[in-house]
Amino acid sequence: MRKDRHVTAFYLETLLLILVFIGIILVLTRVFALGKIQSTRAKLLTNAVCLAENAAEAVSASDSAASVAMLLDEGGNTRLLADGSVQADYDAAMRPVTGREPGLCLRVTWEPSPGDERFVASTVTVLHGAETVYELRTAVLLKEAAP
Repeated sequence: MRKDRHVTAFYLETLLLILVFIGIILVLTRVFALGKIQSTRAKLLTNAVCLAENAAEAVSASDSAASVAMLLDEGGNTRLLADGSVQADYDAAMRPVTGREPGLCLRVTWEPSPGDERFVASTVTVLHGAETVYELRTAVLLKEAAP
């Protein structure tokens, strides 16, 4: 009879140990899954910031929305919209795309100041679907025409 108690205790301890291991495995699986999600979001944000920086540099080197579109254009991925803003489409790996659903959409506004037409404010917005991933405000003071 005494031996039966030892065997029963051994089985209970083994069962408890298995349950603890299953719990640990479930927690670690969740941690790694959340880590992958955060990594994907961080990569998307990093790409969006890089695109916005490039667009801000294009704005600073331009004298019109059309020249911003020309500077950002890579194989026809950029177009000038009716409201005077510029849109460029990229895939998730930041390669320019045309004719298919983009992963990232870059929009650049060109807003001359009412008081001084030489001062132009721009908003650079990077979208992933309908979600705004990153937004950057910048401005440029256009040079006067040489006499």
